[in-house]
Amino acid sequence: MSVARRAVRFKKPLPHPGETLAEDYLEPLGLSPGALAKQMGLKGRQRIERLVRGQQSITADTALRLARVFTNTSPEFWMNLQASHDLSAAQIEAGADLAKIDALT
Repeated sequence: MSVARRAVRFKKPLPHPGETLAEDYLEPLGLSPGALAKQMGLKGRQRIERLVRGQQSITADTALRLARVFTNTSPEFWMNLQASHDLSAAQIEAGADLAKIDALT
């Protein structure tokens, strides 16, 4: 069996990193997106509001800022959440096409 056929097949995308941010960090700390944006040194709250709504991806800049605010995390943690979400969504979207591809080895 080829590696591509052994890959995990997602029925729905993994959670958007904004969901993790909202549920695991903002809610327990009683922070609003605006308060977090201010703590991160952002001029407006729109980036964080869009992020928690799943309308914006984590950028490298956002990952760096989140890791500074939430010291128990790293920029890689935030970027990996985004990459995992994106890859799972892409795998679902391209699933039929991917299944037609034969591995070389």
